[in-house]
Amino acid sequence: MPRRGKAGAAGGGGRDARRGPREPHDSPRPGATSAAGAYARVRDLIVRGRVPPGARLTEAEVATRLAVSRTPAREALRRLHQEGLLVATGGGRGAQTRLLVAPMTREDVEELYHLAGALEGVAARRVELLAPAERRALGAALREAEAAFRAEAQRRPPDFDRLFERHDAFHRTLVTACAGPRTRALLDTIRPQLDRYEWYYAPLIGPDFRPTYAEHAAIIRAVIAGEADAAEQAVRANWWNGAERLAGKIE
Repeated sequence: MPRRGKAGAAGGGGRDARRGPREPHDSPRPGATSAAGAYARVRDLIVRGRVPPGARLTEAEVATRLAVSRTPAREALRRLHQEGLLVATGGGRGAQTRLLVAPMTREDVEELYHLAGALEGVAARRVELLAPAERRALGAALREAEAAFRAEAQRRPPDFDRLFERHDAFHRTLVTACAGPRTRALLDTIRPQLDRYEWYYAPLIGPDFRPTYAEHAAIIRAVIAGEADAAEQAVRANWWNGAERLAGKIE
């Protein structure tokens, strides 16, 4: 898998049976009554497939589901539409605009993963700016994150929520240590849509993640060596190969 994430796939309806019993509750959590809290909750439901592609979301439904007023529900939907997780349909004279969860397509995953690979590759190049001790520390942190990801991938049955989080931690560790503020900001703009594909990735691609393990190992070697070109190429390969693996399943 690639990234931050990289555990995800496409479809919508049939994933719950494979994911197991671990479903999030729709009751409000601390801070969920605010617009930011409502946004985070609905985003999580979309990213993790609890609200599938093509499903319609309304202010009233979101407000009821999260036990919040319609104002934070409205703001959450506006922001999700702005980020591309929701798409508008049904506009026009006399027609009411409806917001639907965005579809998942081969073309979309290829573009997103290629963008992620390019941006994270730019970040990875900065390993050459780190002191040898810093590179060793980063390499150790990446190995630890990779070990946690592998351990989760080998559980039977796997918990895809935790698998997504462990895989995401590997890529976030690299980005946090190496990316400049502009690269980080650009990654953040595509993160919501990228996360959705990442979360869908594991159930479609697994349980054999050996190609991902090999790609991650190449990233770690390049980071420890401080080789900018090799680090960028390894990160790009991880993302681009992940796009190819997932695109075939989505198709």
